[in-house]
Amino acid sequence: MGNHLVVHLIRHEKTEANLKRKYIGWTDESIILEEVEFDVPIQAEEVYGSDLRRCEETARRYFPEAIYIPNKKLRELNFGDFEMKTYDELKNSVLYRNWIDSPHQITPPNGESYEQFVQRVRTCFQQTISQNKEYIFVVHGGVIRALLSLYGTVQDSFQQIMVSHRTIYTLEWRDFGDAREEKRCKLLSVAPIMAKESL
Repeated sequence: MGNHLVVHLIRHEKTEANLKRKYIGWTDESIILEEVEFDVPIQAEEVYGSDLRRCEETARRYFPEAIYIPNKKLRELNFGDFEMKTYDELKNSVLYRNWIDSPHQITPPNGESYEQFVQRVRTCFQQTISQNKEYIFVVHGGVIRALLSLYGTVQDSFQQIMVSHRTIYTLEWRDFGDAREEKRCKLLSVAPIMAKESL
């Protein structure tokens, strides 16, 4: 690998709240997963991720032999009073509408500001990538969007970036020092994680 740095970002499997299109941040909900085998095109000895169950459970299904290293700083945004509610439940709230229109300026009541969220994710990421090697993170959709907005090849905003389940987002820096200096990666690729139905 030389002086390269490779980072794989994977969103956790879906939970019931995801299926119901609820805002799920710090609620510790398990994944919904049938007995499925996965064809994951990368291997791992260590996997980094959020300390919430949906990330650890996903990592154990995708990488059963790997050591899982949880970190609270890799949690999703804390949605505060919007937590576990749907758009339909919130759409008549002026504060909610303002937050949707200006998430950088408005903070959910009793929740976390966008700046606080991005800063803790950025700090944790930089503390984790301490060597020029290959890293795998199993985290939340918002965390991946934040990291892609910070380090992706294109300067897209958080709101412009969509992140899917069962997908690997791979960022590659040719020079490890560039990543440590928080420069954008040189290559971004996307690969699916395929599921095989059990016979």
